[in-house]
Amino acid sequence: MEYRTLGKTGIRVSEIGLGCWAIGGASFRGGQPTGWAGADIVQSLETVRRAWELGVTLYDTADAYGRGKSEVLVGLGLLGHKPEAILATKVGNSLAQPGQYFSPDYIQGALDASLTRLEVDRIDLYQLHGPPLDAMTDELFGLMNGLKASGKVRAWGVSIGSVAEGMRAIEGGAEALQLVYNILQPEAGDALFPVAQAKGVGILVRVPLASGWLTGKYNARTVFPPDDHRSQRYTPARVAETAAKVAQLDFLLEEADTLAEAALRFTLAHPAVSTVIPGAKTPGQVIENVKASGRPLSAEALRRIRALFGKS
Repeated sequence: MEYRTLGKTGIRVSEIGLGCWAIGGASFRGGQPTGWAGADIVQSLETVRRAWELGVTLYDTADAYGRGKSEVLVGLGLLGHKPEAILATKVGNSLAQPGQYFSPDYIQGALDASLTRLEVDRIDLYQLHGPPLDAMTDELFGLMNGLKASGKVRAWGVSIGSVAEGMRAIEGGAEALQLVYNILQPEAGDALFPVAQAKGVGILVRVPLASGWLTGKYNARTVFPPDDHRSQRYTPARVAETAAKVAQLDFLLEEADTLAEAALRFTLAHPAVSTVIPGAKTPGQVIENVKASGRPLSAEALRRIRALFGKS
């Protein structure tokens, strides 16, 4: 495992982290699926433990993942190792119903609840979970700075969904950004990476495998189960479109054992990236993910990917 520094925070992180949304399992808010089908508690604990054994130090979760279950499992899986682990969690999405909350009272209460579930005294990276632009006020950013000053938070960041949100977060003093960046969706990274580098803002790449599509295990006939959040987003037309794009990437198997490995190596190719946080529900998936560390893709492979899906 190779390690990088999270922007100007001085925090060293494994370049392959563990995204812990999936281990929270199936969950619902307002009757809509917000989790992942097929997660097993015992297997989830083994996944966290195996990740640590393989050199993974960054664990990214959220209070809303499994309505708190993901945080509990991360805390249990890292027993004995939490002083050395880097724990990142998020706040803002209700655990029980649709809606987001970013008031000072809500965030302070949610932080204490996350500390309890993780069984720690401090969160290494506390992130606002997808706040809209109108919620990203100077007062909110001041609150995050205050939490850091209190000692309950080591550094703070924002998990963003658009370039405009990323720019506002950087402007407001965020020490880290979490964003979607992968072979099929490079746009946000292309726009934000140069700015983040210039400002010393750390980058956590989420969805590096495009919600599983870049594992190569889905095709145009894929139907996601109703308790899987992807069932809401991947209509039959979008499934067919995505499968057609993935089919163009067979050339990556000339230099990687799997498509997933190549996809992770793509995200790590940019020097602005501090860590990549692929999700995993099994120890075997973690073993495959960490193979991408320290093995950059060739310049020719990067050029061909950009020719297909990038701006240049």
